[in-house]
Amino acid sequence: MPYQLAALLAATSWACSSLIAAEPVRRLGGPRFCRLRMLYVSGMLLVLATATGGWSTLDGGDLGLLAVSGLVGLLLGDLALFTAMARIGPRRTSVLFTSNAPLAAVGGVLLFDESFAPWALVGAVLTVVGIALAVNYGSRSGTHTDVFERIEGSLTAGAVWAGIGALGQALGALAAKPVLDDGADTLAVAATRAVIATVALWVLARPGDRLARPARRGPLLPGDHLRLAASAFIAMVVGMTLLLWALGRGDTGVATILSATTPVILLPLLWLRLRQVPAPGAWLGAILTVVGTALLL
Repeated sequence: MPYQLAALLAATSWACSSLIAAEPVRRLGGPRFCRLRMLYVSGMLLVLATATGGWSTLDGGDLGLLAVSGLVGLLLGDLALFTAMARIGPRRTSVLFTSNAPLAAVGGVLLFDESFAPWALVGAVLTVVGIALAVNYGSRSGTHTDVFERIEGSLTAGAVWAGIGALGQALGALAAKPVLDDGADTLAVAATRAVIATVALWVLARPGDRLARPARRGPLLPGDHLRLAASAFIAMVVGMTLLLWALGRGDTGVATILSATTPVILLPLLWLRLRQVPAPGAWLGAILTVVGTALLL
């Protein structure tokens, strides 16, 4: 599979997963949803990595970088991402989260001698404008009480959490790249990151809840386990594994551009789900964000 296709499929996986997660993450709160979901993620990846025999491609020297990748990318990144989603919904979060693409690409330039396009300034401006349009003008009147669009608490606070999530994911992906470049199995890398992050999430459960201060603490319903498992499989087992595979076999900039198309892919999915055309600001903002990211890289 070309690494470009893998990155694009990763973006599609995250868009689908965000629709599945929207309701339970609102009810349970970001930190609790993240902890429960990571149990499924770790279990699935451990089984797959063992079944494919990928553990033999890792050595003791890889654990340091993978620990950093898991703690920064999943403990910090995912916790912040779902805290943002619980506050401002999946569409706004996905647009803000797109900033992880230029962050990862800049890291690739600084750390791995990858190229940087001369249109970087124009791309940066378009990305910022696109994010602002999508966040502030992306909702139609009458949708602000919907689970996909409702804002709980401060929009600014939700945006900050999404930005922290984007930074964490970008740094986590960069930390794993040298291990993948050395030929480590993608599933084994993903499983190691997930297990380390899952242990840390549960050890730090109370501090995490106090820091994120979720707006809701609703009950865990029987049907939530199916949603948690589906979200874990689609986003992490499929999506993140595809992204790590793309990063390990291709250029960081191209892979992150294509993985940043999630907000555009999410719009037609929301259209189908809500039976309502997304607002013009949502389309324009999402497209400008992706175009700006492409120019930036």
